[in-house]
Amino acid sequence: MTTKLSALPLGSIVMRDQYLENALDKEIDYLLSLDVGRFLAGFYENAGISTPYVRYGGWENKLIAGHCPGHYLSALAQASCNAGVSTDRRNKIRQKLVRMVDGLKECQQNSKGRPGFLWAAPLISKENPEAQFDNVERGKLNIKTEAWVPWYTMHKIIAGLLDAYTLAGNEDALTVVTKLGDWVYERVSQWSDATQRIVLGIEYGGMNDCLYNLYRVTGDTRYAVAAHKFDEQSLVNSILSEQANYLDGKHANTTIPKVIGLLNGFISLKAAPVAELENVAIDYLYAAELFWERVVEHHTYVTGGNSEWEHFGRDDVLNAERTNANCETCNTYNMLKLSRMLFAVTKDVKYLDFYEGTYYNAIWSSQNPETGMTTYFQPMASGYFKVYSSAENHFWCCTGSGMESFTKLGDSAVYFDGDYYLEQYLSMRVE
Repeated sequence: MTTKLSALPLGSIVMRDQYLENALDKEIDYLLSLDVGRFLAGFYENAGISTPYVRYGGWENKLIAGHCPGHYLSALAQASCNAGVSTDRRNKIRQKLVRMVDGLKECQQNSKGRPGFLWAAPLISKENPEAQFDNVERGKLNIKTEAWVPWYTMHKIIAGLLDAYTLAGNEDALTVVTKLGDWVYERVSQWSDATQRIVLGIEYGGMNDCLYNLYRVTGDTRYAVAAHKFDEQSLVNSILSEQANYLDGKHANTTIPKVIGLLNGFISLKAAPVAELENVAIDYLYAAELFWERVVEHHTYVTGGNSEWEHFGRDDVLNAERTNANCETCNTYNMLKLSRMLFAVTKDVKYLDFYEGTYYNAIWSSQNPETGMTTYFQPMASGYFKVYSSAENHFWCCTGSGMESFTKLGDSAVYFDGDYYLEQYLSMRVE
């Protein structure tokens, strides 16, 4: 079953807690300080368009480049409708968003790949802009010379464009993202079963999640079919088996978004069934519930964070795995996203309880309140301290999710389905 329960829109909540007001202000300062031209530089380079801008450093100068521009678009879209941001600063944010989308549209129109393709990472083959995706299908995975999780990056670009449309109302973003969705559909439709297994064995972010969202926005069933190509039945089977330690050794921030996508598949296909996908999502809700329980009850620290060096270990060995690299912040971001979705479907308050405690103890603490920079890991071992990103030379995965976490403050504070559900006992104003 599904429910009409949903969080109040981001634009209707203004957080009045002083700590959160500062967190939002620092994040807006950071977003406004970043140069859209430098985020677009790689896209322009790959499209053969001359630009005076030089791409940023850190991860944005490696084969994973393009993921942070996607997060940046989502953060701009959220900030543009956040009523806690002043009108003047929201106007400046919108200008950056429009420039970002316009640049991506121009690059897509001049794509050197197949129609709709859009890419920012340095090319490993000038003759083949899609070579990273080809290499993934062949299992060639050297992150310096062959492929560094290109589907993960593509997820961020699609999600950012969708947010630019659904939150900021940018029609050009819808045009760009549907063409990009067409490119995805054409590519994944050619996969054999063997190729699909190879691709799904490599981090692909939430490709199923963003494509199901694209399906819900457009009603185009091709995007649902493409999304289902990223639904990993072997993972569903492992979860449903409920065997001990099935998460041992799994990359945490690979696995959590997969389950978010599965749950979105359940929700999306229940709301708008697709004939050729009939009954494919029948176990996805139960699998998401069981996965959440396993992570929270057996792999989560008191702060709400999980993982050690990005990976799950064996069940119930948290103390033995306390190091300087626990609790990847992206994992926390994604577990809160999963909890929010599960509560909307089930109304079980345990998801709100987890969300609240983790939000306070792991999201708030991921940002430096003086600089606005965010953490990659939050150490659980004694004697270590948190390390924050730099403004222009890291662009970790958690830099990107951090941009989003602090521009959507209050997005899960109040839920409504005829009755109101207060999730966060904080000072706020409802518009």
